[in-house]
Amino acid sequence: MKRLAFVILVILMALFSFSLVCVWEAKGSEFSGIGDKLAKKLLGEIGKPEIERILSDPRVALQPELLKKLDAKGKRFSYFGPEFGLLNFLSLWRGKNVLKSNGEIFSKIEKQYGVEKEALAAIFRIETNFGENIGKHRTFNALLTFSVLKNRRSEWAEKELANLLLLSSRNKLDVLGIHGSWAGAFGLCQFMPSSFLEFAADGNGDGRVDLFRFDDAMASAANYLKRHGWKNGDIEKRKKAVFAYNRSDEYVKAVLAYAEAVKR
Repeated sequence: MKRLAFVILVILMALFSFSLVCVWEAKGSEFSGIGDKLAKKLLGEIGKPEIERILSDPRVALQPELLKKLDAKGKRFSYFGPEFGLLNFLSLWRGKNVLKSNGEIFSKIEKQYGVEKEALAAIFRIETNFGENIGKHRTFNALLTFSVLKNRRSEWAEKELANLLLLSSRNKLDVLGIHGSWAGAFGLCQFMPSSFLEFAADGNGDGRVDLFRFDDAMASAANYLKRHGWKNGDIEKRKKAVFAYNRSDEYVKAVLAYAEAVKR
């Protein structure tokens, strides 16, 4: 375990001092040097002792079986299929009940962000089946696996792992206590760490964001859609915003179809 922790530590240190530099400097000359500054900031906020403490935790583990899920992603699956049951009676009934029982919260969010509540209910349904399937994988371990083991998402996972460490440090969270999907998303509406840092919103005004709380999760999803151009009544802008949330044409169709169905 100590050897694994040492190897992982070396990889993470390389990540902070090299990979992030490449990511930012690749964006253009106006970003020159930002990557190096960001790497130093991460190490300054998290600190080597804290990273070592995390990696020495017995909960840290690689999960090579997740690579099989990555290879199988998107095969023989449809949101509109009978197994997912997006538009069946029970699914729509539950969505309407969520809207009705949380009317005050949704009214506040609609007023603040200008995003219709039905779209938020659709994302809540599709992402976690109204919070029933938030995922059982340790987010840290999932992202660590994709960072360490060779695969097509390694560079992306390295960035998300760094962001997970950063958000945990800033919000005083147990980074190994966060559970989510096999792909590294977490919360009721499944945010990646980078999305949390940029779009997470405090829905109940308590001064902190917890994406496993309903009000914070809905406000964060609304903020994400708003920041990506959502506009009620404009179908193209709605499609573009939802596509940013999940880059799948079928996902876009599913969100908008469910939103329209629960209105009726």
